Amino acid sequence: MNQINLYIDESGNMGSGMGRYFLICALDIDVNKQKTITRRSGRIINKFKTKKHIPKDTEVKGWQLKHTERIELIDNILYDGVKVRYIVLDLNKTTMLLKKGDDKNACYNYLIQLLIKDIVNNNKNINKINIFLDNRSVKIGNRLSLQPYLYNKLVLEQLETKTNVKKIEFNITYLDSKSCYLIQWADIISNSIYKKYNKNISTYYDKIKDYIIFESKFPSKNFGK
Repeated sequence: MNQINLYIDESGNMGSGMGRYFLICALDIDVNKQKTITRRSGRIINKFKTKKHIPKDTEVKGWQLKHTERIELIDNILYDGVKVRYIVLDLNKTTMLLKKGDDKNACYNYLIQLLIKDIVNNNKNINKINIFLDNRSVKIGNRLSLQPYLYNKLVLEQLETKTNVKKIEFNITYLDSKSCYLIQWADIISNSIYKKYNKNISTYYDKIKDYIIFESKFPSKNFGK
């Protein structure tokens, strides 16, 4: 089975007055190296916590990192078998459409779909996409709607224009980021890329860019203007 594993987290907030940008980042983990990278993620996070005298039950969060700490972790996270995909939303161009909670849920699902669509379009043999999300950052309504939304958009709607449509399984798992080191990795990378947009700090993006295989700005025509 041709499959892909994505660990996803976000930076920013879709609410007004919370910064101009909202970013979703996915770590694309090589399936053939999954076990090795999973073990490595635990070693790196726990070694960092021991070095910094951080309690074992305290989660490492990207926004709390100092410059040297961030550089250290980025250097350890970026490793053979780890690739980065992200999409960033310009809230100045979309806030008027995000007044209600349901609007924000729909926008979140749409952005995730754009990330996944690139995979579907560029991997013709893909038939299973495993998506791992932090259960504390995804609202209950979104958890129930995301899987059927992806299937409808990326499989069923293709029947309108194609005669042969490949069925793809979207397997979505919600995890506590405290116990999933790869989601913690996604948080660190997401927050580091986010600084390029929200703080105009490109130092961390420049270290990550060679590992980025997909990046998108939304809405593309008016982004940043």
